[in-house]
Amino acid sequence: MKSLQTICRLCSLTLIALGLFVALTGPPTPVAAQSASPAVIVLTFRGPVTPVLERYLNTGINRALEQGAAAVVLRLDTPGGSVNVTKNITQRMLAAPVPIVVYVAPSGATAGSAGTFVTLAGHVAAMAPDTSIGAASPVGGQGEEIGETMQAKVENILSADIENLADRRGDAATKWAIAAVREARAATAHQALDLGVIDFVADNVDDLLAQMDGFVVDLNGVERSLDTAGAQQIPVDLTPIERFLNFISDPTIASLLLSLGILGLIIE
Repeated sequence: MKSLQTICRLCSLTLIALGLFVALTGPPTPVAAQSASPAVIVLTFRGPVTPVLERYLNTGINRALEQGAAAVVLRLDTPGGSVNVTKNITQRMLAAPVPIVVYVAPSGATAGSAGTFVTLAGHVAAMAPDTSIGAASPVGGQGEEIGETMQAKVENILSADIENLADRRGDAATKWAIAAVREARAATAHQALDLGVIDFVADNVDDLLAQMDGFVVDLNGVERSLDTAGAQQIPVDLTPIERFLNFISDPTIASLLLSLGILGLIIE
């Protein structure tokens, strides 16, 4: 019996010692692993520009800081959205402590209306082949025309905002950006590249990371060279709640839900 108790005690002490060893030493830290190989956070967003995108982008930036990532890549496909939310997002991007790369993708995607502002606010702007950007003229919340006086006011404000965003990209890009607001001008990926509106046309994220390796960006007044060739891609998905909110923010879905709600009241 004593020998059995002794064996049990030895086993217990061994397990305790192993537990302490693991707790005190632990696995290699993520920072050490990332110092040998760069990483980028990859976000994928499809839908209208709403507070969901604002929250999602903040999540990506925070994750990049935690992981010591070289950049945040936002794969974007949007028809447009709220002016106020767009302003919040662009302000956050311009002040971000990590480079934000806006990549209009996949092929067939668009950075329409508000998406044009978001793309131009990126430290790096890129598009996949067969994508489009522009048509940023202001409209009402349901896509309707707004009054002449209000149209002029909003256009003037948005023109000034987009001019500020495009100014660092040269005269041709700035003129096009203003025309995107005042004349609903749009461009293909290669047209945008020729105008200097974007920096790269890339087939996929791997291609983009290879092309922008060594590209110099202005990060809060400090020039930084991007180290992205062969970088590990860390995808960060929308949470279930964010996916649900993004789904019901679609104007078609929102109108359908509103109609069903009204119908329910009538039936009741």
